[in-house]
Amino acid sequence: MSTSSSRRPARKSAARASRPARPKTARQIISDETWREFLAADGTVPASKFQRDFVRAAVARATGKRPSLMHLTLGQAARVLECVGQSPAKLTAGGRGVPGMEKAGTYAQWTLFGLLVLVVTVSSPAGFLLAAGIIGLMFLLRKRRRARQAWEDATWTASPAGAMQRTAVPHVQIEAPANHAPPQQIAFDAQAPISPVTRPRSPSQRLYRVCLGRSEWPNVEVVGEHAYSKAIKAALRANEAPTAIGRDGEAEGVPVELVAEPDNPYDVNAISVRWRNLVLGYLSREDAIRYTQPLRRIIASGFTAATSARIWAYDAGDQLQARVTVALPEPELIAPLNGAPAGVTTLVPWGSAIQVLKEGDHFDVLCNHVPPEGVGLLLVSLHKATRTLKNGTERPFVEVRLDGERVGELSNVTSAHLLPLLEHTETIGETALAYAKITGSALAAQLVLHAAKATEISDDWLSDSPHPAPRLLPWATEYDVPPACST
Repeated sequence: MSTSSSRRPARKSAARASRPARPKTARQIISDETWREFLAADGTVPASKFQRDFVRAAVARATGKRPSLMHLTLGQAARVLECVGQSPAKLTAGGRGVPGMEKAGTYAQWTLFGLLVLVVTVSSPAGFLLAAGIIGLMFLLRKRRRARQAWEDATWTASPAGAMQRTAVPHVQIEAPANHAPPQQIAFDAQAPISPVTRPRSPSQRLYRVCLGRSEWPNVEVVGEHAYSKAIKAALRANEAPTAIGRDGEAEGVPVELVAEPDNPYDVNAISVRWRNLVLGYLSREDAIRYTQPLRRIIASGFTAATSARIWAYDAGDQLQARVTVALPEPELIAPLNGAPAGVTTLVPWGSAIQVLKEGDHFDVLCNHVPPEGVGLLLVSLHKATRTLKNGTERPFVEVRLDGERVGELSNVTSAHLLPLLEHTETIGETALAYAKITGSALAAQLVLHAAKATEISDDWLSDSPHPAPRLLPWATEYDVPPACST
């Protein structure tokens, strides 16, 4: 006779058998090519520690793998979150990105970790060994993450091909040797100009470096290289790269110019990439549309837009297989929306991002400078100011002004890095200018300064002062630029 206890397992087994199997969550797969596209340089502000950790956790839940992403920016973070089905708005939820709250959170984390180690140490005779094991595990995890980051840097950012679509000219088979990844083949809907352009640059024209002192990483693809093999070979030879048949040559940091061609018979927005007045190729139609407005503004202002390029080519004998990439930030970060103030000014070199404080108190000024795209570049002036504390002590700080009006200030720590430079410029009668990135909407605006610290300024820069900011024409939707194409 069966007892109730013997029948219970049978009933449970039957219930489990009748219950439908729980579907396994499908893991999302993000290819290396997609990661390269996500992590392409975009000029946005670096993400904070808690924002990076949130993105890493979201990727881990979706893919089962946790990347390192130590160099993640806010723009890159937003693209990654959209890929894994998360809203980019969560990057600022719960105080993420707020310096004060993140600092408090960091202190809380380390305090809890210290208490944990202390409790484990005193809890038992073997507690000291266990605590040492916990600390050792922490250092091991940090070492593994650094190794993972090194792999990501080599795999996801070393080859910029994934950052932009590769566009190839029809009827041209572009193949690379075995040690190079083959580029993608996408149809180009227009022909390349028949002959290269050799219009000389006027001696009165000055160079405007579109990267503004930032790292010039060649991230934008050039198209139509096959039509300009002679110019590409000449550029390689000038940079001491091999050009013999059966060999591949490569040159990095090649100075090039970006020239708008309103008279181009195939595309009125065409932008050619030139080395010593010789065409190496063109920006794709999509990129030309994006960059035509800021580049035409630079050209119409009497400057020549300049940047650097990476050139790779393989001479197969009957044809030259080539690939050219140029360094370009996002279009809205090429030229400031406003002009430099009157008087003797000097432009501080581009530096790491510095958050401007109390800009919310001056939204009435900033709201007039937020572009329709929500992101733009501004020229601001830096001034030494003094605040009197309750005990009567005077504390200097850096005040940030936009077109002569106060729009914020820097923290005491950050001000200390810039005050020696401001004292120097004010002593010799100059006003220090710096680039600032504005991000906002009709409701709020954020200002991030990019200025080198006093310890990062070279003696040569100081002796060559002043360094006036380029004076560009006011922002407009259309600019008249001279014809530049010959066919």
